[in-house]
Amino acid sequence: MPTLRFDSVSLRYPRASASALADVSMTLAPGIVGIVGANGAGKSSLLKLLLGSRKVTAGSVTIDGDEPSLYRRRHGMGFIPEKPAFPDYLTVAEFLGGLRMIAGAGLPTLSEHALADSFAINELGAARLSTLSLGQKRRVELAAALIGDPPLLLLDEPTNGLDPLAVASLRASILACRRPDRVILVASHHLDELQRIADRVVMLDRGHLVGSWGGDDARDQAGSLETRFRALVGSHAS
Repeated sequence: MPTLRFDSVSLRYPRASASALADVSMTLAPGIVGIVGANGAGKSSLLKLLLGSRKVTAGSVTIDGDEPSLYRRRHGMGFIPEKPAFPDYLTVAEFLGGLRMIAGAGLPTLSEHALADSFAINELGAARLSTLSLGQKRRVELAAALIGDPPLLLLDEPTNGLDPLAVASLRASILACRRPDRVILVASHHLDELQRIADRVVMLDRGHLVGSWGGDDARDQAGSLETRFRALVGSHAS
């Protein structure tokens, strides 16, 4: 059951004029956590620290007491980047089958049938990745991210570019991934969508943590998550 801890975390990229994250402290427990912020708020930087692909400039990030890279090697993580790259020449079945073989070398895997049933992948199995719609690609990405049955799932702007029906389908898939021992971080600026699914909302503004609330509190105290966001972030929202 992963617990994510940020202690006075700052991150500054080389040659950057300002910190991507500045003195962020918080603890995140299992559930769906929405990371809210305008473009450039630090959402993707926070995910990079959890992946271990970036090191903090100051402070510390731990997952169950381990540095992120060590935790990832021991337990695995699922990650969907904002702009994933597919090997377009493969079919969906070939792509997921190859990932299952890799994960099976050292991590528990979800069965082929469980993945197919959860995300309606059966109908796509013979299709080449290059022919899929964006909504279909998101379903395949989520299935791929879950192959190792990870306790931590990181989603960077998963609804970008999706039409309303595809968003609803993805929402149902994300909710189906929720379980008591899994943390699902969803970084997004689509506030209405996060309001529907998040158990907790974390708000960032220009690298600073400006608030963290239970999902219902974020809505009930201000009428909507968007109202609270505008009140705290103001003209910097986009």
